[in-house]
Amino acid sequence: MKFLQVFSGRRGSALAPPEAALTVAAGFREDADDRIPKARLCESLRKRLNVVAGSVLKVSYGGRSVNCRVAISARTDDGKDLIRLNPRARILLGAELGHTVQAFINTTPISSSAIPLEVASAIKGDEHDAEPLVRLSHRMRDNLGLSVGDYVNIKAGVTQVPARVEAGAHGDEAVARLNPMARGMLQVAIGDLIEIVPYETLVLLIDASGSMDEALGFRASKMRATREAIDRLLQSKARAREHDLVGLVTFGEACELVCEPSDDFPRLRARAGRLSPYGRTAMFEGLEYTLELLADAGGLRRAILLSDGCPTTTGSDLVLELAFKAKMMGVVIDTIGVGREDARNRVSYDEPLLRRIAEVTGGKFTPVAEVRVLESEFEALSDAKKIPLLTAGGMG
Repeated sequence: MKFLQVFSGRRGSALAPPEAALTVAAGFREDADDRIPKARLCESLRKRLNVVAGSVLKVSYGGRSVNCRVAISARTDDGKDLIRLNPRARILLGAELGHTVQAFINTTPISSSAIPLEVASAIKGDEHDAEPLVRLSHRMRDNLGLSVGDYVNIKAGVTQVPARVEAGAHGDEAVARLNPMARGMLQVAIGDLIEIVPYETLVLLIDASGSMDEALGFRASKMRATREAIDRLLQSKARAREHDLVGLVTFGEACELVCEPSDDFPRLRARAGRLSPYGRTAMFEGLEYTLELLADAGGLRRAILLSDGCPTTTGSDLVLELAFKAKMMGVVIDTIGVGREDARNRVSYDEPLLRRIAEVTGGKFTPVAEVRVLESEFEALSDAKKIPLLTAGGMG
């Protein structure tokens, strides 16, 4: 996985300025003893900068830059260009109250693939554990779909270490308790910031209707291009070694489970390589079955829905109802529409439906008209884990 410093934001927000000039104000009384930099922003500024409470914002002053954890400010600050920095942040920046600092607009998705937590001390007995161990609060484990005994990757800079998840103490929402083995392997101390990279269960939901046999550009059929793109995604997942599980479901004449969620990537690649198109576009049945697969899945839960057509077994409204069900389940759905525009600038797939599914669930819609774009998009999506906003929002 590519290293992220969790600069939360949204693609497509290029109309916003690259940074905002904000006046430094005092933090809250409870911020005085914080050992990590904290920046409090009012709701209007959080929206403007595309950040949420719990994410990290880059703040710069006098040639120095500091990553500050975002927290909620006072309601009376709404409409004012104020940033409330705790003493730790002001010391690191060399900024005083009343000075003007630069807060950088974020450019990566607001639901990032990692979250920052402060390193805290282990509990008694953990020092004897022979493997890296991370203790997370019940709320954090629940938000990330983790259970005691699961494994997650913990990161500091470019160093990444798999660690066993155990239960944290009450009130540990913003900290990760690392045993000495984990701290030593990451070379971090108590009070430092690390990132938690949870595993995900990802289901690839692929249109296998007859129209997928048609050409995509001059190089290959849409189905052949899809098979090759899936292969690249699976290779990327295997290299990342983040304990992710990937499943494969197709919908054509009917819905078919090609492979249940698994980390057996050679087996997945072999089965994906045999996909062939036939029949109608049973999108409703495919999405319904995908949500059943993900209902009891562990980790973050996501689906990638690829289609070149419109649902033919039901109307679009019923498919959209399943998107709202996915949202209630905490399942993110990325959608891909495959096909070129005709002479009337129309595409064969239901673009409004695919856009709406992604919008409702917090995913991303991508239109694809070229083989090379499909291949690169799938590989990029292999890194695109999305942590629900509930996680970040509960950490202020």
